[in-house]
Amino acid sequence: MPLRNLAATIAPRELLYPSNLLTLFRLLLVVPTLASIGRPEQRRRALVLLGLAMLTDAIDGPIARARGEVSRLGKLLDPIADKLLIDGTAIILARTRGFPWWVTGLLLFRDLGILAAAGLVLRRQARITTAESAGKLTTALLTAATLLYVADGPRSGKPVLYLALIPFTLSFFQYGRRFLAVMRSAE
Repeated sequence: MPLRNLAATIAPRELLYPSNLLTLFRLLLVVPTLASIGRPEQRRRALVLLGLAMLTDAIDGPIARARGEVSRLGKLLDPIADKLLIDGTAIILARTRGFPWWVTGLLLFRDLGILAAAGLVLRRQARITTAESAGKLTTALLTAATLLYVADGPRSGKPVLYLALIPFTLSFFQYGRRFLAVMRSAE
């Protein structure tokens, strides 16, 4: 199925699935969350918004599966929302709260690579790839680390961040291996 037919395969009713509404809500929270994180006087607001946004990430998938509403739209939007939020948060925290720039660089490198590879798979096969288990654990630990960085800075956030680097590294290899397998099967 060519890429131009992808939009035709996303049913308009998918916009109304509760799980996709949560993902859309998370996308809407990106800008105000990042703006709040960048302002020390809005730390409480930043914690609430970031926590709320990442809560939607934690529950949208289980809701979609429980309701039998796993959709192409959700598979497309969910990782984009996650990456915008986590990577944007890392950049702002690196500028304001001592989040390591080298970790921010690794996050951006991995996530841009994942998005580029997913785009290539989508273009060649009109197939949307989903997160690996290590990727989901990475997101959970990065969420905890960023919340701790917002709340208390490196003192509390750094240990959890370094713990997150374990599944982060594993996820990098999982995504790479899966990408190569998918691309070989397309030949």
